Amino acid sequence: MVASEANDICNNQQKKTISPEHILGALDSLGFGDYRIEAEAVLKDCKQVAKQRRRGSTRLENLGIPEEELLRQQQELFAQAKEEQAQFEQQEWLRMQQEAQLVAMQQHMQLQTQQLPVTKADTEDHYD
Repeated sequence: MVASEANDICNNQQKKTISPEHILGALDSLGFGDYRIEAEAVLKDCKQVAKQRRRGSTRLENLGIPEEELLRQQQELFAQAKEEQAQFEQQEWLRMQQEAQLVAMQQHMQLQTQQLPVTKADTEDHYD
């Protein structure tokens, strides 16, 4: 009942999300104004908890590792990743070079085979 009234108030104000003010307005509109003070107190408590959570410690702070050490570790990880990427690219380049050499050798051998002189034995009819 309160939610439906709050939804109506929200729609009348052309809003898409029901806010705490819509709920408080619904309490007044439905004759439950006596509960408004308690609802506002709960709202205030909720806002306070949310504010503390935003200001509260982060996971990094909970690790107990100084920020300088975390930065050093991050830089070390970046350097390691950069080195691994360079090694991968070097291996990939070498693989491509070997592949290109193989293709070139195959093409060279194919050309040599096509350029072999034709002998009399090659042209004789073997069906006699």
